[in-house]
Amino acid sequence: MADKGIPASPSAEDYASAAANSPDDGAWFAKTDPFALFGEWLEDAKKKEPNDPNAMSLATADEHGAPDVRMVLLKDVSGDGFVFFSNAESRKGRQLEANAQAALCFHWKSLRRQVRVSGRVQTVTAEEADAYFATRAKDSQIGAWASEQSRPMQGRFELE
Repeated sequence: MADKGIPASPSAEDYASAAANSPDDGAWFAKTDPFALFGEWLEDAKKKEPNDPNAMSLATADEHGAPDVRMVLLKDVSGDGFVFFSNAESRKGRQLEANAQAALCFHWKSLRRQVRVSGRVQTVTAEEADAYFATRAKDSQIGAWASEQSRPMQGRFELE
């Protein structure tokens, strides 16, 4: 008997029905510029995805080679690559400093699409980082300055 709290897995018929009702991506895959294709898909996601179409999982590895993944937001994309910002002192920042290889995954459930990207991460210039930081809301800036992201706390009293 199935647990009522866990939805049933999709059946083969569900997948076949979804495929029959999906756009023909074959023509898109034939494009020579994968960044142009990604741009089209991102625009589709902005119209169809209810929350954060620019959300992506970022996978890094720790000092023992164990994978570590978290969600971040895409801020820009061009032929040069995918841009996101993070605290360099965070766990992900330290991991990327030690090993610049990373992977991204975008999942747009409503479009039945995902995009996987892997490669070398490069740090943006200080000027680019400062320009981005200046666009953040003041409360967000204060939170970023005050935060010791990914650092263990001794106890709840540190929050109070």
